Amino acid sequence: MHLVERWPPGALRSRLDCGTMVCSTGWHMKASFHLLPSADHSAWNDSVSVEDGLPVRDSGPWIHTKHRLLAHYADMFSTGMKFKWKSRVYLELFSGPGRCLIRDTGREEAGSPLNIIGHEFTKFIFTEMSVAAAQALTKRLEPFENASLSEVWCGDCAEAIQHISIPSDSLTFAFIDPTGIGHAPFSLIETLHRKTRCDLLINIQHGMGIKMNIHQYAPGRSEQLALTRFLGNDAWESLPRHNAREFFLGVLDLYKGQLDRLGFSFIGREVLISNRQGVGLYLLLYASKHARGAEFWEKTRRGVLDPELDFGT
Repeated sequence: MHLVERWPPGALRSRLDCGTMVCSTGWHMKASFHLLPSADHSAWNDSVSVEDGLPVRDSGPWIHTKHRLLAHYADMFSTGMKFKWKSRVYLELFSGPGRCLIRDTGREEAGSPLNIIGHEFTKFIFTEMSVAAAQALTKRLEPFENASLSEVWCGDCAEAIQHISIPSDSLTFAFIDPTGIGHAPFSLIETLHRKTRCDLLINIQHGMGIKMNIHQYAPGRSEQLALTRFLGNDAWESLPRHNAREFFLGVLDLYKGQLDRLGFSFIGREVLISNRQGVGLYLLLYASKHARGAEFWEKTRRGVLDPELDFGT
């Protein structure tokens, strides 16, 4: 079914793809919006922006570190590979509405897509399950010149990734930022591996997803567990569970082994993101198939993080 296009006077008309609305504002095109059958049409339950009336994602102050690391690496990637790869794609799974509300301060800040959209990629791809959030993101991308290079896929990312088209000669930077351990099964990584040459930055739910739920991980229940889907196998069942930290480190080693099996042999030093009480929330894990990527990540860590802090797991 085709959606209706509205064109301002004098605007150049683009083609309208089936199920996709592509509109023009002035001389700039909007991001294309793709609505998938798996999209979540539920009402938005988080906050709404006082600035533009659109949905915002409730967040904590710890997102500052995540966004700074992401933007710093994206800049190194998109500029450093500019003359080696004509096509440089940024792919973000679980993108959100494009703006965040910091609960502690009540301040609104740009989300990860808006922190990235100004960088020198040749294509931007965002996936988001919530229709309300995906529509808000599409609207917020409009003022940016690179909006014309952007696609917003609304639906389950596993479905979206089957439809997304990435040029065969591309180098892709994929940011996988789920809110739960069960939302990013290893099958997603396997699909990405088959689809494009890519570097990965993965949000691993260190605290809420694994350590605090250690009591749930009992042998014999593997087929039902998010942890099995996350790892892509049930090898975690052989890990001792008397210590939550040691259990997580074992899971992390298994996950790195799975990445290495796909050719992601260059694993950067991970960054633990904690709340103000020092409780670890999630881990940012970087992986590449080339040593240059790991070099970029190490420079990113050194350029962003306080060298006095220990970011071990």
